[in-house]
Amino acid sequence: MTELDSRPAASSAALAGTVAVLVSLVLGLAVADAIPVLAGFVGGLCIAAGVWALRSDAHKRIACGSVAIVIGAGVFCGTALLAADYRSLVAALGFPLAATLVVIDASSGLVPPAEASDELSTMLDESFVMLVAGILITIVCAVAAAVRLPRVLVHVVTGFSLHPLVGFVTLQAGILTALLLLDRAKETLESWIPAPAATTDRALGRLDLLGRSWWDIDISLKAAVGLQLLVAFIPTAQGLFDRFLHSLPVLGPALRVAFSGLLHLPLAVGLLAVLCILVVERLRQWLLQWLGDNPGRLLARQTGSIMLPVVLLLGALILTAAGVTRRIAPTYAGGGHYGSATVLLLGVLISVVVLRGLVTLLAELVDSELLSRQTAGFAAGSALLFIVTLFGAERGLAPILVLVGSAAALLVWDTGAHASSIGKQLGRDADTTDSQFVHVTGTAAILAGAVLLVLVVRYVLIPVAVPTPSTGLSFSSVVALGLVLLAIAAFSLALNAHDGRPRISSDESGNRSEQIAGDSD
Repeated sequence: MTELDSRPAASSAALAGTVAVLVSLVLGLAVADAIPVLAGFVGGLCIAAGVWALRSDAHKRIACGSVAIVIGAGVFCGTALLAADYRSLVAALGFPLAATLVVIDASSGLVPPAEASDELSTMLDESFVMLVAGILITIVCAVAAAVRLPRVLVHVVTGFSLHPLVGFVTLQAGILTALLLLDRAKETLESWIPAPAATTDRALGRLDLLGRSWWDIDISLKAAVGLQLLVAFIPTAQGLFDRFLHSLPVLGPALRVAFSGLLHLPLAVGLLAVLCILVVERLRQWLLQWLGDNPGRLLARQTGSIMLPVVLLLGALILTAAGVTRRIAPTYAGGGHYGSATVLLLGVLISVVVLRGLVTLLAELVDSELLSRQTAGFAAGSALLFIVTLFGAERGLAPILVLVGSAAALLVWDTGAHASSIGKQLGRDADTTDSQFVHVTGTAAILAGAVLLVLVVRYVLIPVAVPTPSTGLSFSSVVALGLVLLAIAAFSLALNAHDGRPRISSDESGNRSEQIAGDSD
């Protein structure tokens, strides 16, 4: 027997999500500009689809979910930039976020059970690390492009020159360092080749003849190199060495050229190659530790946070190499594309941090039993929809839309709670047609009646019965106010009148009883 899927019942949860999206979209378009609102809904629905895809065992689907969440975070960041002022920002982000929370809870569950792994939180934590690494890399690339690092390196290499004595001593120190690094590099290369052939055995044997550990080098040689390093930068010693080279009419000029930097270039290339081998081995060990026991799943979760920096860096590199400049300062034009990539990554990082904080807050409210685990998203989404609707009233939202938004928030919450109740008792795939029709229709009728009663009082009774300021408060205005309070009390009592149990047909109830009896046997 498979474990019962206790997520909210699919059909009722889909109805709650549909109502939340449609009402939030209409109210958002009525309060703020269309482009920021639509962008916010695109980002929110991308995040909801990504969360749904994360709750899977298929790596391709998890990877698509990771990409969708990162794209949604980027679109949310763009929505914040499109808003004209903070009031428009609240409307452009508040309504989409409310709908997103409801859709996530309706499709996959915002807060998973305590015994289940929270894939969304894990993905956001890992994405934070990858995005920070991407930001650091783009900053380094921006600085390198701004100062024209390749040209600077060429000038440094072509103009590299040392005093002959300094060059002579540093060559000895460089060769000694290379011997020490070759000893470590040989062990690394042996670990990379599981079954070496005859040619690789000969190559490794030659490296073994060259490589030396620190303790294999004679102490007198180490002391001599150390003493030379101490005296090589003293002007008196350098003058004596110049005299020595001048005393050699044929060999002296050749040694002066060789020790001034000519031999240092091949030595630096060899040292760099050996260092790359050691660095790659360290990265390989870190990568194996980071990937853990299930590298495929971890890489799938990080597909979005890995692809975004890579795509932005490649785009900036192509534009910079093509000569397309973007000036970020009066004197720096080469790093403009990398600067734009850094800003975009920073915006996505902020969106990821905010989303992670929201998920953590809801999880803490669930752990403290202030919210139910099954209805956390419905409760948060409907509450946010109600709050943003009241904010919209301050922005000039029509009273009828304010009432519709408030009623829709209550309907979303009630429908979501009903779907969660059915899912907890009968499973997500339970047939809820009859129960949904009776429950949702009754709730909608009560809310519609309350809205209609408030509209009648507002637009019919109050204009007729409210007295002028000179006559004072009349009995008719008291009656009108009482009718409003009565309407609020009426639908509040009606919402709490049912016993909270889903209504199911007799056949479904019999099947459920037989299933429970079979389980007990």
